Amino acid sequence: MSGPVDYYERFRDVAEDDWWKLWIAYAADPASRDDLPGFPPAEVQQRVHGTVFSGAMSGALSLRYLTFRFVRNVLMRPIVPGMQVLDFGCGWGRVPRVLLRDFPTANLFGTDVDPEMIEIARELLPEVEFRVNGARPPLAYPDERFDLILVNSVFSHLAEPNFTAWIAELTRVLKTGGVLAFTSWGQGLLDMARGVFESGQREFAWQRNILNGFASYEELAGRFASGEFVFAPTGGGKYLPGSDFGLAMVSRTYFERHARGLVLRDFLDDPKQFSQSLFFAQKIATPPGAGATPALPDRC
Repeated sequence: MSGPVDYYERFRDVAEDDWWKLWIAYAADPASRDDLPGFPPAEVQQRVHGTVFSGAMSGALSLRYLTFRFVRNVLMRPIVPGMQVLDFGCGWGRVPRVLLRDFPTANLFGTDVDPEMIEIARELLPEVEFRVNGARPPLAYPDERFDLILVNSVFSHLAEPNFTAWIAELTRVLKTGGVLAFTSWGQGLLDMARGVFESGQREFAWQRNILNGFASYEELAGRFASGEFVFAPTGGGKYLPGSDFGLAMVSRTYFERHARGLVLRDFLDDPKQFSQSLFFAQKIATPPGAGATPALPDRC
């Protein structure tokens, strides 16, 4: 294909189930069609999120499904094409891909700290605006810019000062009433850590990171249950200091205790549905000096 592609007009009428099946089939056989943006090499996908092709797209599709379910069933709002959507920590752009049925590309935006990933994203999906962000705020967007911000597997890795700074910055660029959907480690990491501490296996980097980062499973689980921000540095490659990147666990208790300008409307921590815990927060108009607003009960 050559020239800008109007993916929304092309796929807007595809049924929900068919959209999921379409992406999984395409990811399993990338040569099977030429009407969707392509994929980076498997090694790039593996480095960014630990899964490739169908596995990678399944995760993005699950995030889309759970977020849309929240907006429709909890907020009782429709998903409309005019919404402005930001994928913070977009990598090579897998999440924007699964949104091409729902929004025109002019309404999709992605940003990432890794300029190499942004270069790949721009090459493979030039219709979407992708930008490089710094290791710390600000973002190059005005206040109240986006209706929906997605943050997948970013806050499962950032140290507490980074998390605090970026939550405040994303709140700034989110419209009042808008939704911030983000993930962090929760029960999924606890389940993995239990197995690692029982076996002592160090074959993979993630196993070594758990064993090197925490004294025991009991210590890790206890800190998380107490509402502490749990973090173990592992190093962040070329674009983040080692002290800023690692294994991070943000509990519901911690977020509710520290959130400013956001109310937690829903929360999901079930590895059978999604590997990381999912926070669905809504921006509220907060008077100057006011504290966090109490969250609503679980509804996922």
